[in-house]
Amino acid sequence: MSRRSRPAWVYVVLTALLAVLLLTLWLGEDSGNRHAVPQQVRVPDVVFEESGLHDIGPSQLPVSVGTKAAPEPLKHRGIALILDDVGYDLPALRRALALQIPMAIAILPNAPHAVEAAKLAHAAGYPVMLHMPMEPANPHYREHMDNSFIRVGMQREEVRRLMEEALARVPYVEGVNNHMGSGLTALEEPMRWVMEICREHKLFFIDSRTNKDTVAARMARDSGLRWGERRVFLDDSVEPELLKKSWRRTRTRLAKDGSVIVIAHPHRETLDFLQKTMSGKDRDAMVPLAGLLFPAVRHDEAIATK
Repeated sequence: MSRRSRPAWVYVVLTALLAVLLLTLWLGEDSGNRHAVPQQVRVPDVVFEESGLHDIGPSQLPVSVGTKAAPEPLKHRGIALILDDVGYDLPALRRALALQIPMAIAILPNAPHAVEAAKLAHAAGYPVMLHMPMEPANPHYREHMDNSFIRVGMQREEVRRLMEEALARVPYVEGVNNHMGSGLTALEEPMRWVMEICREHKLFFIDSRTNKDTVAARMARDSGLRWGERRVFLDDSVEPELLKKSWRRTRTRLAKDGSVIVIAHPHRETLDFLQKTMSGKDRDAMVPLAGLLFPAVRHDEAIATK
């Protein structure tokens, strides 16, 4: 049969079959997209709210009855690392865990992979923390707050609701630290409410120190929690030379104070740096965060030291 004499219905059938095939392929791809969340989602920009606070000295909060000017000795000496802003990039988290150094994993409650990240960290034996969003003082940063942030002026019930919702979103939580929060952490009342909830859940608290006037560590101590304070931000810049400079500050703090809590973030450059740095003495200096927490004291003892 010649092409000219081919019946018209043949073209109709072929066209229909092609349309069905294309529709099937499209629906299959769309169905996969509807049910799968990419494992790597853009991580929000890291906010270092006050640039002068990248390196601080030892806490001056007394933690037992008497007139001590410094806390009681810690359980361990060394460097404890907290990886903040986790829950957006699972491959980066897997890479961090593969370093096999002690670290705590601080997860944002509204991150798309918060649950998966917590399960990965817990299964690998790493402590999980809630990286609780709190209102910053800078108006520019306040514009980017989502509905997970504890805000200045909220009532006690609202603070409790947000904390409980966040804790429900992140399984296996052992402790809390603040995400941003230069506005909120300077206020005693809302931070006392935060610590009440931490105490009910038997959680420790780490003050990320995004404000030189923060009261978070004091409120944690006064509420009878185990607590600690960030001393160094490792990656306020991910430039290689500045990462090295931050690590030198970490070593200096370790030599001077005997212990240092460092906060870092799951950036490729940060993980590259840690992979190269974590050998020999530096690896040996890394300790679990729990060993650098100040012990909980009774509420009446804390009040007596004010």
